[in-house]
Amino acid sequence: MYTQQGSTWSRVLRYVWPIAFVLVFAIVGAWGNVAHETFVTWVIIIAYLVIFFGIVLAIGIRSTRARFREIEEYMKSTKSGAIEKLTRDDFMKAMEKDPEYVQETNRFVKSQMKNLIILMVVLIGLLILYTYVLSGPFITLAKYISSTVNIGYYLKPWFTPTIQEANLFYAYFIDYLIYFGVFFVLMYVIFRMMRMPFMTTNVQITDYPYTVTKELIVFRDAMLIDGMYLLKSPITVRQIVINEKRRFIEFQLSKPLSGLPYMKIRIYHKSPRDLWDKALKNLFRVEEGSVR
Repeated sequence: MYTQQGSTWSRVLRYVWPIAFVLVFAIVGAWGNVAHETFVTWVIIIAYLVIFFGIVLAIGIRSTRARFREIEEYMKSTKSGAIEKLTRDDFMKAMEKDPEYVQETNRFVKSQMKNLIILMVVLIGLLILYTYVLSGPFITLAKYISSTVNIGYYLKPWFTPTIQEANLFYAYFIDYLIYFGVFFVLMYVIFRMMRMPFMTTNVQITDYPYTVTKELIVFRDAMLIDGMYLLKSPITVRQIVINEKRRFIEFQLSKPLSGLPYMKIRIYHKSPRDLWDKALKNLFRVEEGSVR
């Protein structure tokens, strides 16, 4: 029951807060224009950015806490001890024997940095374009809509003494909806293209593996990766690759793991085949093909 309620609340938070967020800031921004409080515009934009990233961060923290609670509950309830435990030294010794690891990492970092720079340039360019080029036509359109529909006549705010000022308030309100709405959509696109969590914890990086580097604890019915990610048996995967030459076991998850943006997980070991036969093979269920 707790899980169901938590899931429902997560859906509500995921879809309702962006709408409420934009509406509230659009109302305050429009009021600032009508009241001729020009400082309000700058304050509202700065506050918008601060709260925007604060909410995104809060969602990530909430997800992390839920994941740690699950790990804590499992550790308390499990009756079997660890059947295998690997430390950083175990991983590092095996990784040193893989000449391709550094090259893979460099390619991934360079591609991410390139995407980040391109997307940030596009974002800044679009915001400048909107502020200095499109804002005029948009506010003209918003004023036309507000006056034509005569929204102020039907819904006149208490702080607007005349219908004309009420219509002007709604014109700025529509303009801010466009402004903040465009910004929100752009940020959503950027976060998704950068494969970063935004309004979701299920972000997928399929072309680069998450490499276990701190600790791996294997139980009879689960494994704990780096003290942060608990995978319970049966772990459903699309495929498993045991590369004895490069000394790792790599598996591709069938479904995203909450809080982990990677779909592939790699475990380095001096003898990956032995590790598989001794501790790991009973934890997995392979959907496609076989272990290779």
